[in-house]
Order: sequence, then C-alpha cells, then structure tokens
Amino acid sequence: MGRFLSILLSAFIFLGFAPLANARSGPALNADRASTEFTASALTPCSENARFQERASSASTAKDIARFNRYSKASCGDDGLPHLIIAPPIEPWGAWFNRGHEGDLLIPGVMFIYIAGIIGWSGREYVRAVRGDKKAAEYEIIIDTSLAWQCLKRGAAWPLHANREGKNGELREKDNNVSLNGPR
Repeated sequence: MGRFLSILLSAFIFLGFAPLANARSGPALNADRASTEFTASALTPCSENARFQERASSASTAKDIARFNRYSKASCGDDGLPHLIIAPPIEPWGAWFNRGHEGDLLIPGVMFIYIAGIIGWSGREYVRAVRGDKKAAEYEIIIDTSLAWQCLKRGAAWPLHANREGKNGELREKDNNVSLNGPR
C-alpha cells in the first residue's frame, strides 16, 4: 500500500495536480502600479522580435552570427533578449501545452543533478574503499588514480545503487553510530 501511495503522489507531482491558492477578494494593493504578472504569452519568437533583429544586425563575427541564429529559435521579451520559460504548470496536463522548451532548463538541470551525483557517489565509494586501510588519511591526500577511476565508473550507475541501498537500509548510517557535538 505504501508503494502505491508513493507512486500516486509522484504521478500527481509530475502531472502538476495541485490546489490553486486564491487570494482574498477585495481592493487590490498598489492598484496604481502596473501589473507585474508574467505570462509566456508575452514572449514572441526571437526571429519575429524587432529589438532582437536590431541587436542581431550588429553582429560582425561568425561566432556572433551563429549565436544569434541559435537564439532566433528562442522566445524573446520586449527587451529583445531571449527568456527561459520555467513557470510550473498549474492546470492538469499543463506541461504538454508548454512543449518545446524542455532544453531550456529541464534537460540541463537533470544533467547537472546526474553529474553531481556521479561525483558525490564516486567520492563516497572511494572513501569507503580506503576506509579499512592503515593509510586511509594518506589515500585522501594522495589519490590512488586506478581506484578512483574504478569508483568513477561505478558512480555512473549511482541512481540504481542509491535506490538499492535505500531499500536495504545501507544508505544512511544508524542513529547510534552518529556522534552529536554539543549539549543534548
């Protein structure tokens, strides 16, 4: 039952089912100021944006021209600069209406988390591998490169290893093995 509820919760989070928070009705605060509400509909394709075209026309090097050609596929604001669309969808299935912008933040974000996990898991495996050695502290200063490469190769599968160790109870240290500094 617990596994079913966790899968259901994950599905709801993934699909964006969340209750809407409605503000209390009444007079608006700062009614004299312009609205700061941002919507993706305020963006236009950079290839159609006049300010972006003005900036692109001033490109002189081949590198700049290639960059502006790449950015012309993005969405630009009134300032003529490309903007990322990262607003979470509120309505169910809202992510499907915002297709085409996965490469803006989602893909690089997942890649960052995966690479950071490889680095962390590999370091953890290296420290665990040299823990029982007499010169464990020396191995942390002078790195054994062959062992480090082995740990790095195993670290590429860190999500699978973390899942397995999480289920077995090996991922976290037991509470009685953790020392607490200070008053209790």
